Parts: sequence; structure tokens; C-alpha cells
Amino acid sequence: MWFAVVAAGPLSVIVVRLVDGLPALLFGLHGGAAADRWDRRRTMIVADLVRGLVLVPVAVVGLIGTVPLWALVVTAFVLTTGASYFTPAFGAFLPSLVGKSHVQRANGLVTAANAGLNVTGWAVAAALLGIVSVGTFFAINAASFFVSAALLIRVTPRPLASRVQVPPRRRLRHGFENLRDRTGLPAAVAMLGAGMTVMTGVWTVGVAELARSTLGHGANGLALVLAATALGTITATSLLSWRPVRRKVFVSCLAWTPALPGYVLLGLADSLPPALVGTYLVGFASAAAFVLVTAATQESLPEERLGSALGVVFLGHAGTKPLGLVAIAPFYAVFDPTVMFIAGGIVVFALALTAAAAVRAASDRADPTLAVA
Repeated sequence: MWFAVVAAGPLSVIVVRLVDGLPALLFGLHGGAAADRWDRRRTMIVADLVRGLVLVPVAVVGLIGTVPLWALVVTAFVLTTGASYFTPAFGAFLPSLVGKSHVQRANGLVTAANAGLNVTGWAVAAALLGIVSVGTFFAINAASFFVSAALLIRVTPRPLASRVQVPPRRRLRHGFENLRDRTGLPAAVAMLGAGMTVMTGVWTVGVAELARSTLGHGANGLALVLAATALGTITATSLLSWRPVRRKVFVSCLAWTPALPGYVLLGLADSLPPALVGTYLVGFASAAAFVLVTAATQESLPEERLGSALGVVFLGHAGTKPLGLVAIAPFYAVFDPTVMFIAGGIVVFALALTAAAAVRAASDRADPTLAVA
């Protein structure tokens, strides 16, 4: 992100992020369908092996010469495609390990660990690039996926009931249909998609431009802003890992409301501290919403239909990012970051209240014994 914004301005970040997000839009639903039709552990192992193998030629080229940009673009596309199959399979696999009653805590723990490791990973990556070649760096990256696959081989879930097979052409549609099993869940997933669309279109480009033009800390400022976002994620998911939430669907919509003060702080920031607080709140809101929607989906559906529904959740969380970049980020060519941040915060806040009201209305219409949103 930093090199993109320095080289060609805020709009160049769109290209970088599109490559990273497009596979989720293209393959997210099929990845969810695959999680219902294929063995989930085997799907995760294959996804890890593919991601490790695609990095091997990049590592070899890096050891003997210079890695061309097009090769990194193709590699990034394959890596994210692998994640489009790994993530729904992992989400559908998790209840078989911890039980449905513990999925919120498990998702909170996993998401908090991921966020913490991301921050550590950025630091380790920067240190590695200072002491090893690019080829060695990608070889280490490839090895990490092979280690992950080896660890997954050792994981043994409890036996599952046989799954009902559904024709592939119908399976993608079933992901949306399955969300109706829980009152208000479609509205919560839609809110997740809307929140991530705004976050990607407004926040992703805005923080890079903010670090370059306003904060005055260069790449270090951007790194600190990203670290603060991860800290917000860690805080939200750590809380959810030990405190159960009863009305997960309803609360997941309201979880987006702290994003408004976060975006306002980012828009008005003329120094690093308010920017860090603002991006912390944005990270907190998005992470809490994602964990609660995921846990609500895992609790509500039988395991034979869980993968396709989580494919829709994955689409809302990751697949909407290219839409945000294409639909919102180009406005940075016309408006400055202050306007974009504040407008984005107002939109997310209004949508969150609307989604929460829709969930509440759906619960009121449902039979009291079924209104468990």
C-alpha cells in the first residue's frame, strides 16, 4: 500500500487491493459450496499445499534474479484464491472441534490470534527483508504453508453425519437460502458486506494518503495505523472470546456504530494520536461484527449446510472489498480524505441502525420461540 501511494497516488492503491480481493468475489461462494461437498480438512490441506507450491517458483526466481511484478500479481491472485477455499472450510470445520455452544469464543480467539500474528508478521517480514534475499523470503513464506498443512493432518474432528449432496448449480444459491434459518441473519450478513465495502473503499485508500500527506511519519506512520487497526481487532475479539453474546445477529449490526467516531477522528486528524484512536475504533467495529455474524451462522445451521452459508459470509467479509475499491475509492480523485472519512462514517452508522431495526422487526414478526436473533 505504501509503495503504491508513493509511486502513483491514492488511486494506485485500488490496483494493489483489487488483485488481493478479486478472488474472494469470484470464488467465495464456490469455496463455501466446496466446504459442503468435499472433506473439509482435506480442502484446507490442499489449499495450503497449493499456496505453498505457487510460492516455490517465485522463491527460485528471487534467488537467481529479480522477481517481475507480473509474477507477484499472479502469485497474489492464487494465494487469495486458496484462501477463498480455506476460509469457508475452516469456518465449517470449527464447530466439529469445539461444539456449537463454544463457536463464539473459538472465533474470537482465532481472530484475535490472527490479528496479533499479523502485527508480528509485518515486523518479522520487515526484519527478514533486511537480512535475507527476496528469494529466501518467499521460500520461508512457502514453508509456512507446508507447516500449516502438516499440522492440519494431525487434527481429528468428531465423526460427522453423512452430508446431503446437492447439484453444484443449486449449491451456490443455497448459501443465501440457508441464511434464512436464523431470524435476521440475512440483514446482518448484508450489513457486514456494506460495512466492509465502505471500509475498503474509504479506509484502505484514505489511511495510506493520510500517512503520506498529513501525518508526516511516512511508511512508519502507515505501519502504526495498521497496527492500531489490528489492536482494535484484538481487543474486540478477545472480549468476545470470553463474554458470550446472546443476541448475536442484532448486536452484530450495532457493532458497526463505533466506526462513526473512528471515521470522524480519521477525517479530522492532523497528528498521529487521533488517527490511531480512529483506526482502532474502525478495527474494533469490523472485527466484532465479523465474529458475531460467523458465530451466529455456525450456531444456526446443520453441519451439512454450513459451508455454503459461510461462503456467503466470506463473500460479505472479503468478496465485497473489490466492490468498495471500484465504487468508492475513485472519489478520492475529487474529494479530500476528510470528506471521504466523515461521509463513510455517517453511511456506515445509518446502515447499521437500519440493519438493526430490520433484525428487530424480523424478530418481532417471528414466533417468540424462534426469535433468537
